Amino acid sequence: MDKFLYGVKKGFPIVFGYIPMGIGYSAIAIKAGLNPFETVGMSIFVYAGAGQIMAVSMLAQGATIINIVLTSFVVNFRYFIMNTVVFNKVTESNTKLNILSSHFVVDECFALFSLMEESSIWTYLGVSVIPYLSWVLGAAIGVFVLNLLPVIVTNSFNISLYALFVAILIPNLKKSKTITITVIITGILNFILQYFLGNWSLIVATIIGAVIGTYIVDDKDLNLEVEKELLNKKNVGEDIYE
Repeated sequence: MDKFLYGVKKGFPIVFGYIPMGIGYSAIAIKAGLNPFETVGMSIFVYAGAGQIMAVSMLAQGATIINIVLTSFVVNFRYFIMNTVVFNKVTESNTKLNILSSHFVVDECFALFSLMEESSIWTYLGVSVIPYLSWVLGAAIGVFVLNLLPVIVTNSFNISLYALFVAILIPNLKKSKTITITVIITGILNFILQYFLGNWSLIVATIIGAVIGTYIVDDKDLNLEVEKELLNKKNVGEDIYE
C-alpha cells in the first residue's frame, strides 16, 4: 500500500492537465453525436487520450468504423512498446496486475515511471491510476457543464487535440533534426494523400513516415541528446545545492 500511495503522490500533478483535456474530449465527442453515457463510457473502457479525441473527430467527419479502428491501432501502437518496457522493469508483478496496469498506460505515466528508481508494479499502478481517474472525471464534468458554457468557450476546447500533439512533438523535435524531417515528411504525405485516400491518408502517411524514420533517425544521436539533457539537469541540481 505504501508503494501504491507513493506512486499516487508522484502522479498527482498530471491531474491538472488531464481534467481540462477530458473536458475538451467531451466537447468534441458531444459535437460528434455521442450521448453523455457513450462519451463517459468511452473514457472508462477505451481510455486512449489523444486516440479518443482523434476517434471522435474522425466520427464527426463521417469516417467509417473500420477506418477509425485502424487509425487508432496505428496511433496507439506505441502502448504495446511502453507496456513491454514497464513489465521488464517492474518487480512483484503477476498476470492480473499486468493486465490491469496495461489499461492505464499513457505517455506521461510511462515517462514518469521510467525515470523513477522505484520498480514496483504497485508504484506504477499508483502513478497511472490518477491520470485515468482525472480523465474520466474531466469527461464527466464536460458532459454536464458544456451546455452551460458560452459557445465560444466550448468551441475553444477543439484545439486541445492540436495542443496535445504540439506538446508531445516539440521536445522530441528539439532533440533531433532527423525526427523533425520525418514529422514534416509525414505531414506533407498526409496532406497530399487525403485528396486521393480521404480518411485513410492518416494511416498510410503514418506507416510510410514510420518506415522512413527507421532509416534516417539515428538512435545514437538521440541517446547522446538524452545523456546531455540528464547531465545538464544534474549540473543544475548540483549548482543549486552548492
